[in-house]
Amino acid sequence: MKPLRIKFPKITFYRGIAFRYSIFFLVAIALILFIPLVVGYGTSSVLIMLQAKNDATTKTNQTVTRIENVLQPTELVPQTLVRAMENPNISNNDVMRIAREFILQDPYVFGTCLAFEPYQGEPGSYWYAPYTYENNGNLRSKILGSKIYDYFKMDWYRFPKITGKPAWTEPYYDKGGGDTLMCTYSVPVFRNLNGIRKFVGVLTMDVSLAGFAKIVSEVKVSDTGYGILISKQGKIIVSPIASLTDKNILDVARQGKGVGTMWAIRDMLKGNEGFSNMDGLEAKKRPSFLSYAPVPSTGWSFGIIFPEDELYDDMNSFIKVMSWIFGISITILLITTVLITRRMTRPIVRLVEATHKIGHGEFDTKLPVRKSKDEVAQLTRAFAEMRDELRSYIINLEETTTAKEKIESELKVAHTIQMDMLPRGFLTPDNWDLYAILNPAKAVGGDLYDFFYLDPEHLCIAVGDVAGKGVPAALFMMVTRTLLRAKALAGIPINMVMESINRELCQDNPNQMFVTFFAAVVDLKNGTMEFCNAGHNFPLVVDGGVTVKRLKERHGFPLGVQERGRYTSGFYTFSDREVLVLTTDGITDALNTREEFFSEIRLQETLLRMAGKSAREITTGLSDEIEKFSEGTDQADDITILALQYQVITDIKRDVMNYEMLKLKNQLTELDRIAVKIEEISEQWNIPPKVSMELNLVIEELFTNVVFYAWDDQSEHEILLELTMTGPDTVQVRLTDDGKPFNLLEKKVDDVFDKPLEERKIGGLGIHFVREMMSEVLYQRSDNKNIVILTRKF
Repeated sequence: MKPLRIKFPKITFYRGIAFRYSIFFLVAIALILFIPLVVGYGTSSVLIMLQAKNDATTKTNQTVTRIENVLQPTELVPQTLVRAMENPNISNNDVMRIAREFILQDPYVFGTCLAFEPYQGEPGSYWYAPYTYENNGNLRSKILGSKIYDYFKMDWYRFPKITGKPAWTEPYYDKGGGDTLMCTYSVPVFRNLNGIRKFVGVLTMDVSLAGFAKIVSEVKVSDTGYGILISKQGKIIVSPIASLTDKNILDVARQGKGVGTMWAIRDMLKGNEGFSNMDGLEAKKRPSFLSYAPVPSTGWSFGIIFPEDELYDDMNSFIKVMSWIFGISITILLITTVLITRRMTRPIVRLVEATHKIGHGEFDTKLPVRKSKDEVAQLTRAFAEMRDELRSYIINLEETTTAKEKIESELKVAHTIQMDMLPRGFLTPDNWDLYAILNPAKAVGGDLYDFFYLDPEHLCIAVGDVAGKGVPAALFMMVTRTLLRAKALAGIPINMVMESINRELCQDNPNQMFVTFFAAVVDLKNGTMEFCNAGHNFPLVVDGGVTVKRLKERHGFPLGVQERGRYTSGFYTFSDREVLVLTTDGITDALNTREEFFSEIRLQETLLRMAGKSAREITTGLSDEIEKFSEGTDQADDITILALQYQVITDIKRDVMNYEMLKLKNQLTELDRIAVKIEEISEQWNIPPKVSMELNLVIEELFTNVVFYAWDDQSEHEILLELTMTGPDTVQVRLTDDGKPFNLLEKKVDDVFDKPLEERKIGGLGIHFVREMMSEVLYQRSDNKNIVILTRKF
């Protein structure tokens, strides 16, 4: 045995106590400082936001007031003049003279026009609209109206005429008139003609957008904030961004990324006042804030837009500076803490180095000497005691391990010998199906099962359970098995066999061991069974319907108990599809994590669910059910299961239908049995040699594919081959296996012969021949089994 090697992880700097404790303290300090910083940042953000909102709202209202101060005189003067025109003593020239004086006095009013209905202003004139406007500081006048400049169709004339009320126009470029961007305030003119109040024209005041641009441009919020004036219909009257002027703000806003943008603009156009988030209207579309309010006189709205990031620039700069200071301080504190902590932990590091050597078997290593009485000194003394005890323990462990390894090796050999003595080949006639398993609780166990032929028509089966476990029970079991085979082959009745075995076991049995035993002889031809139950569990019979019955017969004491014991026999006749199930009490006594027994009732319920399945499926299914039930617990006792199934083959199948069935193992050696059987039935059923050869080739191809590809494990599986003469010139082959699903009809083999040899994929040729040689090929997946049905007519 090699010396004990205790592997210690290498302690790097970042894994050391000094570093980890320094990090712990720094994290705590960082959290203490970080929480107030976050709270302060959040509070400051809220306060900055509230201050910005108040400032923006104040500036918005102030700007709206300035715009109102411009618009109110512009509205008041034409309204006054129109009322004066109702006096017949006031001429049109008087009205225009007063309007011109107002233009000179008001810096925002660009021009004025008195436009008349056809033939109302100047006798004989269809269009007559004297217009006065400012040009380079001088007043100029002209008469508007022509086919090119038909003012009757223009908004500044039509709206007042239709509504009979004053109105502001949307911004427009007055080509042929003032030749500039403007908004016009129009007031309808009425006169009494023959006692009837009649519309005769409009009096206008034009306001240049340049005047509003000056007011809007003076609005400043943050670095790049700007004001914007929009009309009632959403047209942008004034904006410092030249590309936005005269555009509809809704069209611009739709290019943004946020839903809040459209909400804010629509609320603004409704004439409401508010403060909202939005995307900027500039090309970058930065997240921004919008403060807006209506212009009551015109129905316009004014808003101030300023970017969100500029609002927090100063605070973010301050946070960055503080973060740098915080980071540098933390780094200095980390270095200082690590240096101090490393100095304090240096004795522990030396102790670790010494412990590494001890862990590699160097028990003479000296531990560091500590004169103090602190915790490190106490730890050093404890390690010294551990070193001495570990030296003694290693010596004892080496001796114990050597002995244990020898015993384990011998047990492995015993286990192999015991399992190899159990019969493995479950070969039975076609109408019988046999399968058995044994799972010992320890390396070797006291359960056994056995089966062997007494002659071609009689099969002996047995299941036993030795009282006890381990090597003594295994040896007692082997003696019992040997005696069974020796006595049964002598040809005496089964009860006499049991009496003879009992006498042998009772002799020279100082440990008073015994075995519960069930043995039976089955007549394979007529389906009868003679059996003897020596104190063993009652056998269970599962029929193909809905019942599980027990053969409640005991014919004597367990073997090895009473030397002069007498044993009787019982008899049972199998019905079609019945399964005899023999078990040991390791099944019913199996415990789960709740300390519940598997029980006889649960055993019968499990078998009932498996009614109609094969012997192998019942045996493995029951074993899986017990394993699932006991999951999380250790197996307490050996588990043994043997299942024997009988199936009646009627004379109709044998003679009239010419029916043959082979139960095959998944081994290529079974191909010889298949070839012999096909040759035999071909002669009996008068199948032509060519058809017989094709049947042999097809079955060989399918059987080989199943053996190679149907299962991933290395276990033994059963393949069922059935041949039936369904008509005077028709043979049907049925091949059944429980492997992985594979439908040979879905395999594409159209291109098998279309490509050159070197380009063809491996596989497919055999399936092609199967389809070509057979009259009909069918596939179905039923009860987790592949079933291939071949029909060949001749």
